[in-house]
Amino acid sequence: MKRSDAIPYISFCVDDALAERRIEDMPANARLVGWQCGFEPLFVAVWSYLDGTDGIPSRLDDDEAEEIATEFLCEHKRGWFAITKREADYVL
Repeated sequence: MKRSDAIPYISFCVDDALAERRIEDMPANARLVGWQCGFEPLFVAVWSYLDGTDGIPSRLDDDEAEEIATEFLCEHKRGWFAITKREADYVL
């Protein structure tokens, strides 16, 4: 899946301080972490709250982005993973 294909499936946006954000706030270097949920994927856009501070963009690596997205779904959207945490199907 390409990044442009994933954008319509973004359900949540969060920064690395686990603050829920608006999709309009999403920087171009946000990581898109997704899980295939039946026929449609669910994506969480994740980025560092420090992005753009002092003109220095900060990009999260795959593991950091996946960990933040998983934690967000487990802690803030309780019960998202019915039994156990699942590894992401996509990290874009």
